Amino acid sequence: MTQIIIDTVVLRVMSFAHPQGIEILLDAINVSCGRFPTEVYNRDEDSLPLEANDEELSELARGLRYAQRRIQQLPLTESRRFQTWLKNAEQLNQHFDRGSLVVEILTVEELYKREILQTNYPQLGKGEVACLVLAQRYQVQAVFLSSDDKACEVAKDLKIPHLTLPDILEAWVQTKKPPQAELNTLIEGMANAQFSLKRSFEEQLRQRL
Repeated sequence: MTQIIIDTVVLRVMSFAHPQGIEILLDAINVSCGRFPTEVYNRDEDSLPLEANDEELSELARGLRYAQRRIQQLPLTESRRFQTWLKNAEQLNQHFDRGSLVVEILTVEELYKREILQTNYPQLGKGEVACLVLAQRYQVQAVFLSSDDKACEVAKDLKIPHLTLPDILEAWVQTKKPPQAELNTLIEGMANAQFSLKRSFEEQLRQRL
């Protein structure tokens, strides 16, 4: 496998949590490129004034703009989490420049498929549904969904191979055997990016090292 489809939760967590989060993601399962639809991210966070409504922007762009607003609104000591998010997210441009992250535009036919899936599975967000459509385009490629059970169930219904963030961490620990301090840093960063792992799973990862 040389490519994967990345959903919003995975892209946000791994780009906010650690300065090399995307590299860890790709390296963990030995893939060279991560793709996602414009609904997930379209590098559009600066296309509107910060005070404007974010509704028409991509999902990750909304997250980046939320962090920018919180930095403006909060005292320095309270805004450090959001400063860390944006600092770590600078890695995104590096991956776009080298082609290891690619934005995909759905075709007219695929947009129609997206609308049908959205109707059939209203519990999913627009970005998740667009990822599923993109995964169908590439057929043999895996789609990364969050550990949201509903999203994974839909992928299974559609016979789309998928992995979750815990799957990625397990693969990273097993194949790359990072120092325990580096694993701890990533786990703490993921919690800081609002994706906490179960304590039992964290200990399981540490024991494997």
